[in-house]
Amino acid sequence: MSRIVVIGAGSASFGLSTLGALLLRPELRGSELCLVDVDAQGLEQIMRLAEKANREWGSGFTLRSSTQRREMLPGADFVITAIAVDREKTWAMDRALGLKYGINHYAENGGPGGFMHTARNAAQFMPVLEDIRELAPQALLLNFTNPVPRISRLAHHHYGLRTVGICHQIMFGYMQVGFVLAEELRLEVPENYTFTWQDEFDNGRTYAVGRAAAEKVQITAAGINHFTWMLSLTDNRTGEDLYPLFREKLEKYNPAFEPFSRDLYRVFGLYPVNGDNHILEYLPYTHSVYRKTWERYNIQMYPFDTAAALRERMWREIAEMVEGKRPLESLKGLPSERAEAIIAAIVADSHAPEDAVNIPNDGYIDNLPRGSIVEVPAVVDAEGVHGTSVGALLPAVAELCRREITLAELTTEAVYHGDRELALQALALDPMVDALDVARHLLNDFLQTQKEYVPQFFK
Repeated sequence: MSRIVVIGAGSASFGLSTLGALLLRPELRGSELCLVDVDAQGLEQIMRLAEKANREWGSGFTLRSSTQRREMLPGADFVITAIAVDREKTWAMDRALGLKYGINHYAENGGPGGFMHTARNAAQFMPVLEDIRELAPQALLLNFTNPVPRISRLAHHHYGLRTVGICHQIMFGYMQVGFVLAEELRLEVPENYTFTWQDEFDNGRTYAVGRAAAEKVQITAAGINHFTWMLSLTDNRTGEDLYPLFREKLEKYNPAFEPFSRDLYRVFGLYPVNGDNHILEYLPYTHSVYRKTWERYNIQMYPFDTAAALRERMWREIAEMVEGKRPLESLKGLPSERAEAIIAAIVADSHAPEDAVNIPNDGYIDNLPRGSIVEVPAVVDAEGVHGTSVGALLPAVAELCRREITLAELTTEAVYHGDRELALQALALDPMVDALDVARHLLNDFLQTQKEYVPQFFK
């Protein structure tokens, strides 16, 4: 019987993915699930959904909820954190400030916007980490909060917490393999498919194809979160190396399908599994407004308005399930970050494999710094999450990752201490920033326009 505390549970995305996944794990039957959020209204609705599902599915959980995390943390075995601060609003602000200085970027995990996303979420996250360290130091922290490597480093390095960063983006790699090798894997997919956010929000096709492909092939990928590289691709049934076939078929596939990732593959010799929209966050090849590379690669910006509409739809669906107007079966089979799978594997001591976890590098990637947060495959048992050694990355790929690791660690130090000098260094080191004056102006504009979100810089 485990005590699982979820901080940030009062969100629609948690209610429609992780909640159902937790309650459906038979290994966790009899556990105590404690839901925490500062949004009392959202938390109440998620709690009602949890009670209904727990009762109808016979999950056997004890359920509790509170807006006060300190009430829930003592005795916790596992803490799941999913914190975001005015996400669409602040991303749009970050992007607009980048464009002011000729930087066209995605503004979540890397680039100048990645710095601010780290700073905002860290400001909210650090008091949570202090409470976990005080009240539940024995707990395993499973962090969803982006940027995953930076926030996970904050928790591990500055607060001494056992931390695993989790992200489902490896499934995007399986999706790409599924479309390119659809004939060989006997998958029914639309011809000449090109990923669009609207399509994903409307029908979740990406996840469905990725999950089907994952049953037939195995991807081994490593690097850092949202910046991992396919090291091998094998057939689960025969053990055949499918990487050469993937490369051959990819060259003949619809040219509009992930064109930037394909160009990187041609140059660096490994395929990036996270998709164009994420891989470009860490690289200087697409950000220039003047070169118009976004237009050439047809990069899609995250659709802020569509995402807000999707969240409203999710809340409607939750309300319909609570009121009995929509079947609870809708919760089954939805994509999750797999926190429930990791917890279940620890509880059951099942030695279960995981395709991607974010943990300190204990020699798992030979040519990346030890102690840095890397994303690697793992095996999970009663002793915890054990990374799998993948050897060395190709030299050029390793150098790209090392640069981002240095930047991530410098950013983490800056936002933890509220140190403007380190913050300026972080922005000046970012490969998208090509002038020191631009770094200075960006930092000043970021901090002044978003002062309410980053109080650590205004002590």
